Amino acid sequence: MIAEAEGSADTALADRLRRRIGRDGPITFATFMEAALYDPEEGFYVGNPVGERGHFVTSPHVSDAFGALLARQVEEFWELLGRPDPFDVVEVGAGDGSLASTLLGALSDDMRRATRYTAVERMAPGRHALATLGLRTATVIEELPPGLTGCVLANELLDNLPFHMVRRTERGPVELLVTAKGSSFAFVAGPLSDERLGPATQRLPANAEGAVSLAAPDFLERAISLLQRGYIWLADYSSPTPGWAGPVHGYRRHRIEADVLAQPGSRDITAAVDFDALLRAADRPGVTAWGPVLQREALLSLGLREWDEAARQRQFEATANRRGVDSIRAYSERSRAAQLIDVSGLGGLRVMCVGVDVGVGVDAAPTSVRPTVPSPRVPGSTPGRPREGPEAR
Repeated sequence: MIAEAEGSADTALADRLRRRIGRDGPITFATFMEAALYDPEEGFYVGNPVGERGHFVTSPHVSDAFGALLARQVEEFWELLGRPDPFDVVEVGAGDGSLASTLLGALSDDMRRATRYTAVERMAPGRHALATLGLRTATVIEELPPGLTGCVLANELLDNLPFHMVRRTERGPVELLVTAKGSSFAFVAGPLSDERLGPATQRLPANAEGAVSLAAPDFLERAISLLQRGYIWLADYSSPTPGWAGPVHGYRRHRIEADVLAQPGSRDITAAVDFDALLRAADRPGVTAWGPVLQREALLSLGLREWDEAARQRQFEATANRRGVDSIRAYSERSRAAQLIDVSGLGGLRVMCVGVDVGVGVDAAPTSVRPTVPSPRVPGSTPGRPREGPEAR
């Protein structure tokens, strides 16, 4: 049980958290997670941990095909909205700019001229890297003026937004708070810190524990408020249990770790996303939601087979002309792109799209999540970072 986990606390960040707990009492896991991941001095994301030499990779780092295909979806957003100029593209959780670089490079000349790209990244090292690419940056989407026409992109963002840990007991719901226990941290039961946690906890089985993300639907509501007209495109790991997030685990050096309390700042902390909560957040006048669908289906709908055929042709021509290095490079590109649609890995992510004042019919539906795509509501949903090794986050 998660509540019985303990973690060694031998970092300066851990010392600060321990002093805070000693002064103010136990803290929510969301507060602990916020510090562990995003502390400006020692949070996990200060070190830019994404990439094969880091702790995990995401789709844009696995293959440039992801950015190229997402560019097709963004260009379709532009067409569906009547080719507005300017067209705002807001990428939240932009990291080192890998997705932005590939996506912008794949846009048509006409759309590139109309596009105003903003890379939102809360960590200072990431914003510095983005600025060196010539991108306009922001720390949070609240820095952007409302009333934009365009799209918001968030790839593997929501599973890292701080969440709460709760338990359903015979005497009612309780929240699992983080306390200091000697040189370690441990969970302790306490009252709910937010009344919105109550209904979510009641959806748990009796005596069960789970994660509840208030931040994920809050983010979607902020993204909706940012747009006057446009689309929000989300891709993330999906919880196998409707109604709550999880399972919860750490991630370090391309390996899943069960202990999420040890050495805060040294590992990623993640929980698969409750897409039902996102659908509820999008249930409002003037807003339409499509999906979620498997990333596999989304990328195939956007033309991954055609992308692979073009790469296969390059490989064939290079082989025929005895350009061995080019042939191997094309083969490697195809192999890496195939990982994007492997349902046991990145292909098992879910893609959801939300439209703001765009209509409700099929004509308004983006290609990646059109109703003709097979329904994703099937057993075996990917519960989190699905593999060990550098090929998947």
